[in-house]
Amino acid sequence: MVTPNFTGNYRHGRQVNLARSSASSHRSSQSILKDASAARAQREELRKRERSAIVIQSFYRGRRDVAQARERLREEFIRLAGQQSVAMSPGDVAAMFVFFFGKGNSGATHQDVSLIPMLERMIGGSSGLADVDSSRARKLARVLLGCLRNVETNHEIQISCLRLLRIIQAKVSLEEVIASYSSLISGLRDASALAKVVENVIIATKSTPDRARALLDYVKYFLSTPNLFVNITEVGVQMHIQEVFNFSADIIPLIANPAIQSSTTATLYEPEADQDSRLEWLLANILYMWRHQRMPEGPIITIPFMRALSNILRGLSVSAGKRLSRALSTSSGGVDQFVRDNLEVLKERQNIELSILPVTSMLSSNGTGPNREALLATCLYFVSLLRIWPLKNSEIRYFLYLTPEYTLPLFFKTLKASRLFDIIMFKSFGPTAVSSGATASLWAPAVDDEYHDIAIQEWEILSLFLDICWHWMIMTDDDEFFDETQYGLSLSDVRELGMFLKVLVFLIVCNDDATVIIHRGRQIKIGAGGDNHVALSNSSALTLNKIKTNAIGIMRQLVYRDSRRSFLNKKYWLMDDRIDIPAFTAQAIIDEDRMDRYFEQNMLEISDDTSESEFEVPETGFSSSSARLDLRAKMMVTPRIEILQKIPFILPFQSRVEIFDRSLDHDRAKHGLDRDYELRWRRHKAEIRRSHMLEDAFNQLNGLRSELKSLIGITFVNDFGVEAGIDGGGITKEFLVGVCKEGFDPANGLFLENSQNLLYPNPAATSPEQLQYFEFLGRVIGKALYQGILVEVSFAQFFLSKWQVQNNTVFGTGFRNTFDDLWSLDPELYRGLIKLKNYSGDVESDFGLNFTITNSHNITVELIRNGAHVAVTAANRLQYIHEVANYKLNKELYRQTQAFLFGMNDLLSPTWLVMFSPNEMQTLVGGAALPIDIEDWKKNTVYGGFYEKDPTITYFWEVIEELNDEDVRSVLKFVTSVSRAPLQGFSSLKPSFTIRESGLAQDRLPTASTCVNMLKLPRYVTKETLKSKLMFAVTAGAGFDLS
Repeated sequence: MVTPNFTGNYRHGRQVNLARSSASSHRSSQSILKDASAARAQREELRKRERSAIVIQSFYRGRRDVAQARERLREEFIRLAGQQSVAMSPGDVAAMFVFFFGKGNSGATHQDVSLIPMLERMIGGSSGLADVDSSRARKLARVLLGCLRNVETNHEIQISCLRLLRIIQAKVSLEEVIASYSSLISGLRDASALAKVVENVIIATKSTPDRARALLDYVKYFLSTPNLFVNITEVGVQMHIQEVFNFSADIIPLIANPAIQSSTTATLYEPEADQDSRLEWLLANILYMWRHQRMPEGPIITIPFMRALSNILRGLSVSAGKRLSRALSTSSGGVDQFVRDNLEVLKERQNIELSILPVTSMLSSNGTGPNREALLATCLYFVSLLRIWPLKNSEIRYFLYLTPEYTLPLFFKTLKASRLFDIIMFKSFGPTAVSSGATASLWAPAVDDEYHDIAIQEWEILSLFLDICWHWMIMTDDDEFFDETQYGLSLSDVRELGMFLKVLVFLIVCNDDATVIIHRGRQIKIGAGGDNHVALSNSSALTLNKIKTNAIGIMRQLVYRDSRRSFLNKKYWLMDDRIDIPAFTAQAIIDEDRMDRYFEQNMLEISDDTSESEFEVPETGFSSSSARLDLRAKMMVTPRIEILQKIPFILPFQSRVEIFDRSLDHDRAKHGLDRDYELRWRRHKAEIRRSHMLEDAFNQLNGLRSELKSLIGITFVNDFGVEAGIDGGGITKEFLVGVCKEGFDPANGLFLENSQNLLYPNPAATSPEQLQYFEFLGRVIGKALYQGILVEVSFAQFFLSKWQVQNNTVFGTGFRNTFDDLWSLDPELYRGLIKLKNYSGDVESDFGLNFTITNSHNITVELIRNGAHVAVTAANRLQYIHEVANYKLNKELYRQTQAFLFGMNDLLSPTWLVMFSPNEMQTLVGGAALPIDIEDWKKNTVYGGFYEKDPTITYFWEVIEELNDEDVRSVLKFVTSVSRAPLQGFSSLKPSFTIRESGLAQDRLPTASTCVNMLKLPRYVTKETLKSKLMFAVTAGAGFDLS
């Protein structure tokens, strides 16, 4: 509204808001109501807080008054408790004690030294708590347990608490009692208090009506408690808890029962990590109690005890087993020291002997021997020991080797009693041929249903036996082996074992698709195409590959022993009834070619510095060989190839020679050496002085290496100049024979002769030049074998065995000689070591030996670390003997042997040589040491100037038939330079044996051209003249005639 003023100006009038709000902020009625409601709520909240404060203050004052009253009553209760007699029942005393000193009270219980003993006196004996219910008993127990857990509680109060708990525990379940006591163990440091805890547990267990359940709870919740006996170290305390050890012996049969294993170990604890930890402590605690038994003779190991330990160890998961074995073998972390210390005692020699004592004592007491269950328990116990100490396997097997003489036969008896042995020996029908790509099932027409029921334990027993048997084979010399009165297996047992292993390995190698194990729902396949590297069970690292490897090792040892001293039938190893030999031979060549081609194409995938260990199958089985397995799969190692490399002796020797010859033919074709124009173009020529054959041959031909496979053109130079002639193969033969004669002559210094005039490398020949000559002589022998030329060189057996080197990534690293091979090197040293081995006197003082040896350079060498300071005693003489043999046979000759084999392998694949035993290899080099087949000789002779029915030829063969074997060989050597017949008969002799007319002069001697296997025979008119002239020429060495 506009109002006038006295100035005549019009303006708005002033507006005054008495409610202190602008006109623009006019409020609605709803807003006014809301503000009023908020004000009322604020006033109500303030009133509530005032009332709550009053209530709290009232409650606090009430609780304070109650606490003061309780304290006054508690003090009065303590005063009354101090009196000699109290007119109050033990039940009421216990109730008042819980009321005054239970959870939530002042806690003075832990500080009043006299309180617990007074409570014990007021309650009296166990009958005093008859009217106390279990709920109140638990409350009282909690008070006492809290007192025990308090670190300030002194010894007297701890013991009094435990005595009271012994009375109260009858009102509580055994599981609660054991769980409560177990929780105390780690906190208690007083040894006698710990002993009382254990005593209380035993009393509670014994008083439980269900004894079986009580014992199981005792094992499950108490004996598996960590640190249960860690602080019990005083002798007096150990004697005080002897009852613990005696009582705990009652649980041994429980754990030893195979039926309880699944519930006691395999699924006892959850989760698995807790299970493994509990089982480790259970094992350690049982061993601790066993070690502290009070017995006149000391602790003994019983069959149930071994069975219990085995069940616990088998209950560990594979990962826990690996961790435990790693910790025990390398002293690394991951396992408590108490556990480690108690487990260590099991592998001590004394306890190994104690373990075998139960079964051997049965044999000596009743004459019939232990029952199968006892043998099985013993075997499985040692399987468990070998599993957790993989790096100590040799030591454990050695201790078993030193146990009484019937240990190994008992283990073999256990194996023979198994269904596994019965099925392999008598129910396996095996493949009838190993020739085609597909092989027959392991048991035709299908896998025997009964086999699925064979326990995995029998495979583990087999593995254990093979481990010990292998150790026995290595440690036993030939005299002990063949002496039926000595410990070990009898010859009849050995023959039976060999037959079993032969069939077992054959089945493993040759069957691709035979399922032989069903264990815990897993199917394991046996065979080259099967899963031989997969563990046979979830609780074991045992694989079929490990079994196969050990079995093959034993079989090879038997073959070597038989080659030194025959005790097996000549056809003992043959399995030609199961193998189609012609088809096998044909397919093996194809397999080998396929493997070689793949190897050559993929050589770049294999690093030159790849460690040998990557391709080895470890003895323990805990580390995988995936690299080796993958490589074997890539290179397609078929059953035929594996037979030829691992168990070639199951094939006849002639069949293997045929495979060898066909492999050579295939190799020649692969390198184009079977084509005439190639031969002429690639022929390597050399001029050789007859007076310096070895030197000239080395200088002109050694650099060829593998090119030496091709033909060589030799031109001889004598004192009169170059000799005329064309080398059609005969001159090469003469050249090789001549180089061998000079190179292997002991006077040359590269090789020496043993007492049997057999050759071996000179250990003193170690200069770089001499090692190069060893390489060259290896190539010369390889060339002779490659060309099929026999040379009159005889090697020592131990050196021939080294030719079985398997220096490729498929089949390992080769062969090592053992003690018995020392006989073919140094018979005198061998006899001396045998004397030392059997010596019954004081070895140390009478022999005065230490672990050193003087080598061929007259330098003293230590056989072991600090060997000069280690005396040879009766305890370590076996180690000394084998260290000496190892040095003389392997270490001292290593460089010479490696050089020789390196040169030989330039021409011959190692996979060809491994097919033959040492004796067979000598036959390949120099021919068969068999009576010469004169009819075969006559049938394959070529005549020049004569005809087959010519009188002179008739006289010749009549003379040959009249001569003794030695003279016949002399005639053959006169013509061919070799006294032995060719391996494949005279039809394989190249060039063919030839008799050529050399004139009519009756006074002329026969001559020979050994380079072409030619006898130049005058046309003698009488038989007598022919015989006298021939034998004179042979004995006089009429030699080579150029005409």
